[in-house]
Amino acid sequence: MIAVQTYVPEKLHPFVKSFWRLEVNAAPGQPYEEDIIPDGHHEIIFHLQARSGSRKTEHQYWAPEPEAFFAGQTLRSYSLQLSPGAVLYGIRFYPHTLALLFDFPATTITDHLLPLADIPAADRLRSCITEHAPSTFSRLENMLYARIAALQPPDSFRYVHASVAAILQQKGHVKVDALVRAAGISGRHLDNSFKKFAGITPKTLCNIVKLNHFIHHKKQHAFKSLTACTYEAEFYDQSHLIKLFRAFTGKSPGTFFSDAHYISGHFTAM
Repeated sequence: MIAVQTYVPEKLHPFVKSFWRLEVNAAPGQPYEEDIIPDGHHEIIFHLQARSGSRKTEHQYWAPEPEAFFAGQTLRSYSLQLSPGAVLYGIRFYPHTLALLFDFPATTITDHLLPLADIPAADRLRSCITEHAPSTFSRLENMLYARIAALQPPDSFRYVHASVAAILQQKGHVKVDALVRAAGISGRHLDNSFKKFAGITPKTLCNIVKLNHFIHHKKQHAFKSLTACTYEAEFYDQSHLIKLFRAFTGKSPGTFFSDAHYISGHFTAM
């Protein structure tokens, strides 16, 4: 039903995590629908066909996605609907690198879609998109490499970069106080720098990473109970896990895992 190709552009590390192509093989007349969970990453997304995707959050109506757009941090699950035969490409950035590359505050796109046309330097990436995935990935890699080579990251970015690396390495189980001490700056300075580049605070990113690690771990160990996976994923009790699930998905863990999550399932592993 959903086919995803992924390419990791090694020469763009540590700014771009992957490129992907997603195709919907749903039956004609039957759109594919899934709840997409927050995953802590920024993306640029391209629809090969216009008006082939719509999304809605709680208590909102379906709204068509732009043909090409920045997708920022999300703080709550949203519903995604894709037309049969829809083809999408995506550039998956690390939690803090997109805003540096295109020079705007990441909070601009937190829980918000920004059309690519609003940022001319990014809108040029649309010329890279073709029906052929390898050609598209190669063109995107070359164009982004030229942009990355000219970067001169400020000190504030370096603090965030080191903190994000620690959060990802420890799967979200790191105290914000420890990040502040390691950075050698005030907690307020780190929070403000995080919002500028990641669009959210260090604590929020830690919680999103914890949630995604748990979901990935449970899917890898489907035969194990939620309780067993809770402790294996380093949660100190189930109530903490349930609180995270309700905050970010609006569901209990049991209800969440009773539904299919092909798209989210792929990207929690990425």
